[in-house]
Amino acid sequence: MASHFFHPVLSCRDSLALEERLLIGEEASWEAMNRAGTALGLALLKAYSMTGFPQNGLRLLGLIGKGHNGGDALLAFCEMARLPGRVEEATLLIPTSRGDLKPHTLRAFKMLEGLCKLRIVERPNEGRLQDVLSDSYDIALDGLLGMQFRPPLRNGVRRVIDAVNASDTIRFRSAVDLPSGVGDESDETPFQADVTFATGIFKEPLLTSSAVGMARYLDIGFFDTSESVASQSVVVTDSILDRLRAPRPAASEKRQFGHLAILAGSRSMPGALAMSVKAALQSGVGLVTVFAPESIVSQLACQLPEAMWRTWPETPEGGLALEGLWQVKAMAGKASALLLGPGMGSEAETLALMGDVGKVWDAPAVLDADALRPEVVRAFRESGNTDIVVSPHDGEFMRLSGCSSSLDTEVSAYAKAQGVVVVKKGPNTRILDGSTLCVNSSGNAVLARGGSGDILAGLIAGLLAQGACPTLECACRAVYWHGKAADLLAVDRGQVAVRTTDLLGYLGRALRTKG
Repeated sequence: MASHFFHPVLSCRDSLALEERLLIGEEASWEAMNRAGTALGLALLKAYSMTGFPQNGLRLLGLIGKGHNGGDALLAFCEMARLPGRVEEATLLIPTSRGDLKPHTLRAFKMLEGLCKLRIVERPNEGRLQDVLSDSYDIALDGLLGMQFRPPLRNGVRRVIDAVNASDTIRFRSAVDLPSGVGDESDETPFQADVTFATGIFKEPLLTSSAVGMARYLDIGFFDTSESVASQSVVVTDSILDRLRAPRPAASEKRQFGHLAILAGSRSMPGALAMSVKAALQSGVGLVTVFAPESIVSQLACQLPEAMWRTWPETPEGGLALEGLWQVKAMAGKASALLLGPGMGSEAETLALMGDVGKVWDAPAVLDADALRPEVVRAFRESGNTDIVVSPHDGEFMRLSGCSSSLDTEVSAYAKAQGVVVVKKGPNTRILDGSTLCVNSSGNAVLARGGSGDILAGLIAGLLAQGACPTLECACRAVYWHGKAADLLAVDRGQVAVRTTDLLGYLGRALRTKG
């Protein structure tokens, strides 16, 4: 895989050691804090814009520790306050006192003093905390503790976190780097965030803590150096889309960009098929041939004329019948990849068909939805196919693997044993091949809708058919692209009053928007 598409996921201990090697001298540390604060302020406003609340005249609540996380939070508030009309007032809760702030954090504090109206609350007792939290806040930002945290939470920090966690006057809760109380070892009740921004390095605890909320990675240049950092876990960066941003050769011909075959759908679930085809057509693939139930082909072909449609015989219930298998045999050797499963249903004959397809198909394949069954994966593997992507959510993975959970270790073990790439869908979707764990840092709850997975499957398959990169990289590119389109959609229209297919209109913008 191209290393510049991926940055390492490190433990807190290893992250601290890397920062000590990279940030030599006070000025280098201050410059890094400024990069982190600027990126954090802009990313926080972007994340908040996914809500339906007003975006101007914001009332901010900062939980400010004496170390660098406190400085990052203060500089983020500075960035936000520089934008006209965005910030009305910032309240800073400091468990110690401003005199205890480390030099860079104190420097950031003094910068903020000149930018917006401030209310400073130092060493708050229970009564003072209740008074502060009787007011309402649009955004709370936790900058209390950093990656050197060791449990338990103590004294004033414990009091502040408990009070803020219990408050119902805060609309949106965010954390710098890690929620306070989360680290290589974590407290039982850390700060509870809606979103956590990993500044500079994506830390391992972000993969396991339920306090993190939505995890976002802010690249501030730590891995632009020549220093190589080995890790079996990586986070996907925005540069993975650069291959799709680049101009195509002037002397291009459609067959250069692959030929995708899609076998999916049923009379009762034509929508899943349609969404997969729509996404595939926008993936950049040169040709798409769709095998679909004969009763729905004419309708869908009029809606999606760019694809080549082939009628498939149906079972009495409207599923795909075994007698159409000859069409896949005829397509083998012509198409460069296959998408199998969306909307096919679970009729016995259709399930048998999916297994038989696996026995005759020897090109790359994406198995999704109803094709996510042990016997189907086994059929594809036994035919010698080595480029298979399976894309389950938690429940589908447990059905597919027989495991009782979908922990990263179990998904990785399954991927290695089966020789497949697993796209395990969910918050911060994981992409695994048994040796590398790739963590996606795009996407939001807009994707928690029916049909989202069908669109993703179409993107993965369309990219895979183009054959320009390894299968794991291809899957990562599709997942990040899908999630970034969802982020842009949520920023524009919120997370509620949207449709799954609205994602398709943001795929182009996702390529044209950097970062």
